[in-house]
Amino acid sequence: MAFNFRVCLMWCVVFAYVFYIGDGFVNGEDILNAPLIRHRRSYQSKNKTNQNLTQPDKDRSPVFATENCTVVFAQVGGTATLPCVVRKFSNGVVSWIRKHDYHLLTVGLATYNTDDRFLVEHVRHLQNWGLLIRNVQASDEGLYECQISTHPPTSIIIQLKVTKASASIQGSPDLYLRAGSVLRLVCTLQHSTEPPAYVFWYHEQRMINYDPGVEVKEGRASSVLQMQGADKSHNGNYTCSPSNAVPASIIVHVLNATAEEKPAAMQHANASPAVSSTLIQYGLLIIIMVSSHPIT
Repeated sequence: MAFNFRVCLMWCVVFAYVFYIGDGFVNGEDILNAPLIRHRRSYQSKNKTNQNLTQPDKDRSPVFATENCTVVFAQVGGTATLPCVVRKFSNGVVSWIRKHDYHLLTVGLATYNTDDRFLVEHVRHLQNWGLLIRNVQASDEGLYECQISTHPPTSIIIQLKVTKASASIQGSPDLYLRAGSVLRLVCTLQHSTEPPAYVFWYHEQRMINYDPGVEVKEGRASSVLQMQGADKSHNGNYTCSPSNAVPASIIVHVLNATAEEKPAAMQHANASPAVSSTLIQYGLLIIIMVSSHPIT
């Protein structure tokens, strides 16, 4: 009995040893090295995460704070400012080049162009070397390069898109209103990148902004003309003319409600007696026919 107990105990120890040791080998790797492997893998995944987090920083220019391929919108006749903010500045000189003809526009603060519409807007404490274009024209649209004369030269591209602002009057081309009501015209600016210096309203050929009884309210992208008690003198063409946009026009028709409704009322009034007389005639005819017919 003791022998059998010793044999069973020995086999239990063997099975336990085989179980734990055999389980310690996973895909041919020693269990003693497993914590080290897990630690190394954890470090590698953490390192990859840090690389992913720092990837956008690698795409950013170490020299320019302004992003490459920035798009700037400006309207015809307006002013465009193309940004070029330097992050790290050394002894290099900032230059602006127009890409479509490779024309050198500015070097430092000096303008190398006979067109005085181009100049540098420099803010030293911000390291901004923006290109200012006054009285923008449609031909100014395109790509511009801001370059620093380092070795090798470093540059970014700025795209200028030019729009044509225009005015629009709600309700055009014709507006009808009753006499005595409020004449209110709303003029809005479309494709505008900057507010107009002024908006003039014209009745036919005369500017009426400051006429008695005329009220003009101006916003950043709209202008409202308002007049109380419209009458026949307010008929005609009205034009909204912003300083930096194509003007718009509308034709106002003031209807004299009293004069126009009178004929219709007279027509209905004249029709009533006719209908009444007709009914009387038919009634009399029926009475005569009934009275002349013998009763049986």
